[in-house]
Amino acid sequence: MIRAIRERLEYKILLLLTAVLLIGFGSYVIVSIQKESEQMVKDHREKLWLYSETIMAGIRNVMLTGKSPYAAELVNDVRQNLNSFGDLTIYDRLGREVFLREGEGVIYNVHETDTLLSQTLSAHATHWTMGNTAGEDILTRYEPLPNRVECWRCHDPKDHIRGVLQLALKPSAMRTGSTEETVQQTAGIMGDFIATAFRNIMVGGGGEFMDTLMLASKNIPAVKQVRVFSRLGDIAFGDYEDEVDAEPILEIIENRTKEKQFKRNGKTLSLLLPLANEERCQICHGEKFPMRGVLAVDFDADSLRMFSSDVAKKLTPVFQTALFEGFRGIMLVGRAGSARYYLDEIRSLPVIQKLSVYDKDGNERFLNPTPRQRIETKLVADSVATMEFVAREGDDDRLVMLTPLRNEQRCYSCHGRNHKVRGVVEISASMGDINEAINANKVRSTAVGIVTIFFVWGVLRIFMNSVVVKPVKAIEGVALRIGEGDFSAHAEENSSDEIGNLARRINEMTKGLRERLHLQKFVSRQTADAVSRADLQGVRLGGERKVATVFFSDIRGFTAFSEDVEPEKVVTMLNTTLSRQSSIVKKYGGDIDKYVGDELVAVFEGGKMVENALRAALEIQEELSNDALSDGKERIAIGIGINTGEMVMGAMGSEERMDYTVIGDNVNLGARLCSAAKGGQILMSDFALKHLGSPKEFKLVALDPIKVKGKAKPIKIYEVQKRKVKA
Repeated sequence: MIRAIRERLEYKILLLLTAVLLIGFGSYVIVSIQKESEQMVKDHREKLWLYSETIMAGIRNVMLTGKSPYAAELVNDVRQNLNSFGDLTIYDRLGREVFLREGEGVIYNVHETDTLLSQTLSAHATHWTMGNTAGEDILTRYEPLPNRVECWRCHDPKDHIRGVLQLALKPSAMRTGSTEETVQQTAGIMGDFIATAFRNIMVGGGGEFMDTLMLASKNIPAVKQVRVFSRLGDIAFGDYEDEVDAEPILEIIENRTKEKQFKRNGKTLSLLLPLANEERCQICHGEKFPMRGVLAVDFDADSLRMFSSDVAKKLTPVFQTALFEGFRGIMLVGRAGSARYYLDEIRSLPVIQKLSVYDKDGNERFLNPTPRQRIETKLVADSVATMEFVAREGDDDRLVMLTPLRNEQRCYSCHGRNHKVRGVVEISASMGDINEAINANKVRSTAVGIVTIFFVWGVLRIFMNSVVVKPVKAIEGVALRIGEGDFSAHAEENSSDEIGNLARRINEMTKGLRERLHLQKFVSRQTADAVSRADLQGVRLGGERKVATVFFSDIRGFTAFSEDVEPEKVVTMLNTTLSRQSSIVKKYGGDIDKYVGDELVAVFEGGKMVENALRAALEIQEELSNDALSDGKERIAIGIGINTGEMVMGAMGSEERMDYTVIGDNVNLGARLCSAAKGGQILMSDFALKHLGSPKEFKLVALDPIKVKGKAKPIKIYEVQKRKVKA
């Protein structure tokens, strides 16, 4: 195909027209598809934005009721309705997902395989079992979570319990050292439970409800009092009535102590737990201060000692109570999402063998699946501006819209007032349908384009074949015949367009070539070569010196013959004789310079110019000596003279009329030798003999020097004869 395009005009023009069509039509198609695609994406984006605004309005109003479970139900309902269009994810201001999807973080129907759990749910009573793991006795305790009045805003009042708390400790994780060390370790673990609950409530924006946790912590066995001190040593949460020695608190903050501190005052063991200003806390506390305060817990040392004496049976219920109060405090302030993080932090403590929370139906809840993360949520929270982007999820491209949930004044009661954004709503929708529609549009447009191109190609080819290709091929045939020497070829002039003009020009050129061919018969080969070498200025007058051999032949008795014979017969005889001589001269490489009456003048050049001239002369004498001059009365006799030497070859005459010939003394000498030669005789000068390469081929007979016109001294001459070959 590439070769056809390179060699055939038809395909070149078709390729050009196709390229133009592709550029024009293709550009239009591309622009159209681009605009349609942009409009489809725009409509998709507007639809996504409308869903986002509607969902945020619903979440804001539900959250204002103070019942976060309703918000979770709302979110799950929306997810079901969006199932065919998109997906919904809610993040808190730290970028953590707060409303899991239905079924996430839940193991269903655990009670069907766990007998003790089933008994606890049915009997509403505590159950426990002692097992052995890795050589140590481990007590697993199931404690019902009572459905108290304060829980009714989220749980059905008809239910006696709202779930079950399961806990198993690792006895090997407790120190086996002194009793005092064991007591401090027990106090430290219980302090971690309380501090973990405190952190999650604070991160959830429930600082104003922290006194609920402080008060509930007194229900934990051995705990006398829980207080939180600010970085200035003031009591931030807890009992304000008792006087406090702030010096140890300030010392911890000033020294940026991270380790727990224990203070003994009689039967009271005080735990001072430093509260570092973690990154998640800096939203409220800023980045300037490394410490945000100290959590202080006062324990009854004797009670701790008693509990620590039996880790499995005595300490497990105590820890379970501490866990329950922390969990309860988080749930009471409507922080179910924070409860998941609270339980996960507790599970990470070395002393915990197993920690599970079950609902009233026997399903394990508050299990954190692999969290969804969007690093862009922080940018949205910082800029308080909606962000849109396309994210690749698996094999699907999704259009994601992140919209900030502003922390309005009416939200301060739950979220505080130290941040502008309390969460981020993510609405994402698959781009699959749009991409399929765009691709289908591309396929349709491409198919239409291909059909159009082939249709146009076919029409153009039919049109061009009749209007362009056939006339051009006809002209090509004429040109081919001309190239083969047939100047009778003629192109048909069927139109007045460019192809018709081309045919007329071809015919004019043919006529000119025909005339030139005929004209060339009247000039020598040197003349034709000079013309072919000439530039735009034409052949210039003048010549150049060359060493060449001149050949003169003359018919003896021609003048007398022409007087007695009719002119037509004279011309016929002369043309025949000169034509035969010319053929022989050309045969041996000679060039006919001119005809002067019955005389032929030729020029030979090259290394064997003399030999070739002699061969031509001998063949002429041999071939024409037997021909009758006229009517058989007298034989043709030709005298030939050959001379070699330096002469001038070039254009002679005037600018209007010139002749390309040779002149000079050596040319004249050749003419004199021809005049001196008798009929049937070949005379050669001594100058030519000096350039003869193979004299043995010829028989040279030295003659007496002759006196010629223009030469002061006689000229040595030789008669050339054909050397006979011995048998």
